[in-house]
Amino acid sequence: MARFDGIMLASDMDGTLLDSAHEISRENVEAIRYFTENGGLFTIATGRMVSSITRYAEQININAPVIAINGAVIYDLARGRLLSGIHHEADMPEVIDGLKKNFPELGIEFFVIDEMYICQGNDITRQHSRIINKPYIFTDVRGIVGDCMKVNLTQEPGYLADVEHYLNDRYADAFYLTYSNPQYLEVMRAGVSKGRGLETVADIANISHERAYAIGDGLNDIEMLESAGFSFAPANAEKQVRDIADVIVSSNDGHAVRDAIIHIERRLA
Repeated sequence: MARFDGIMLASDMDGTLLDSAHEISRENVEAIRYFTENGGLFTIATGRMVSSITRYAEQININAPVIAINGAVIYDLARGRLLSGIHHEADMPEVIDGLKKNFPELGIEFFVIDEMYICQGNDITRQHSRIINKPYIFTDVRGIVGDCMKVNLTQEPGYLADVEHYLNDRYADAFYLTYSNPQYLEVMRAGVSKGRGLETVADIANISHERAYAIGDGLNDIEMLESAGFSFAPANAEKQVRDIADVIVSSNDGHAVRDAIIHIERRLA
């Protein structure tokens, strides 16, 4: 029996697996290789689209379905197959029209399964487009083909607090709202989360939830860390995330995923 048989590790990307330059360190690459070559299942859980995962997949061995768009999408990279996709049921063009009318300085990004469309822009959305390697081109929401999996709203935290209040007042039961960082308010269908995604992938891979480990730094990782049998937060994580994690490891610039794998191996000894 291999050292990590029956163990799965799900890692967030930005602020966790990726360093501040949005790269995967050599130490993390080598640790993931060691983990998977010795029986472990490794996957990504991110707010990003599948295409934003695949650009990194050549560097690391992702051998379980990935969790994309905060759990709205479960995707098998090896087979190029969508396993689960949960889209909004609300009238999203109407929702976006209301946001544009009431919040003219809000960046509005509309996500279908593997594309991002900009419905209203600002400097934060422009920067986000560069990070995920998508063109900064404005699109009329009514011309978008495909079901909406997520809307990402960008602005400074105080402004986003007002947006969150507006959405909760008008669409209380329709949405799951979370922050992947203080400038990104992400809007998915109610019931979607990385935690639900982790449970789904564990079931697909025949991994007991108690042996599913997770690591993440953002508020959108909280449900995943709570669903995991054991959880890690990098030292740079939001305080609310550090408070619920079982173990705090080094920062994303200090090879947090490597440290989590070292800790898993020690727990199994």
